[in-house]
Amino acid sequence: MERALNRFVFAHDRYLALENARLTCSSPRERELMHIEIMKAYLEVQYFARTIAGLQYADGMDFAEVN
Repeated sequence: MERALNRFVFAHDRYLALENARLTCSSPRERELMHIEIMKAYLEVQYFARTIAGLQYADGMDFAEVN
């Protein structure tokens, strides 16, 4: 469980860093590539969030159901 939490935090920090770096893009191609990386990071954050919720549910924490 701790490994999943660490991976979630790392992915979330990466997402925030990319979101902040998005404002410094100067060309349309650079903005497009940054947008793709932001979307990948967002999906990674969502994946780890669902993984954590699944692990909590498997441990008997019924309140951790994914909506």
